[in-house]
Amino acid sequence: MKTHPHTPRLAVALLGSLALLTVACSDDESTSDTTAAAVETTAAAVETTAAAAETTVPVTDAAPSFEGDLVGTFAIDAGTCDGTAVSGSYFQMVQPGGTPADGPFIPNADSACADTNYSLLAPGTDGGLITGDFQAAPDPAFDATGNGLAGGIVAPVTFFAVAFAAATDPTGTAPSVTATAGELTGDLSAFTAYYGAGIFNQGAPKPDGTGTAPTGTIDPATGVYMLEWTSLIVGGSFDGFTGVWHLEGTFTPAA
Repeated sequence: MKTHPHTPRLAVALLGSLALLTVACSDDESTSDTTAAAVETTAAAVETTAAAAETTVPVTDAAPSFEGDLVGTFAIDAGTCDGTAVSGSYFQMVQPGGTPADGPFIPNADSACADTNYSLLAPGTDGGLITGDFQAAPDPAFDATGNGLAGGIVAPVTFFAVAFAAATDPTGTAPSVTATAGELTGDLSAFTAYYGAGIFNQGAPKPDGTGTAPTGTIDPATGVYMLEWTSLIVGGSFDGFTGVWHLEGTFTPAA
């Protein structure tokens, strides 16, 4: 059998190539193993660092968002009735000699509630009561039949066929409300009602300092509030009666 002169050289070359391929494969496997081990080590280090951060970072309660002098809008939730239960914002009028807790109250023939002692309030065009500024009545403040026309704080409410309205009189002190650990108080002495062509201060306290300040509560985190006050009516057809105001909603700070 005749042997090709280049066969030994080809065999040597082939053996060399196989050797290089074997080394390369061995190197790849070694590198892959090393890389995988490094990734696992890094991941373990990250998990350890995260665990340490969770362990060492102290958890503190957030400071109250609504505290001190609250300047903005006390948005009003409209009053609603469910049988004799009333929620949201409303007005009542106590007869002379009565108390806000027990009455007797004047029933409103135009009330939307089964318990007509309640006159429901709805937000006006400003959305509610503004502190730090006035919400004056328009001029004129009444229509030809004596309905109050002010509608910024609350929408006018029909009371025995005539609508009463509310505003804050700019000749007085601008409304203010202060929160202390979730409790509300303030000065609403400028709060005024307009009814039957008559103007009745319904402030708390009164402009002369008599009477009591409004009271209420506010959620320091959400601004959800309740604010209420009473105010004696002096003069006019309801002289000696007492207005009871109850507002609920959410406070929004002024921009």
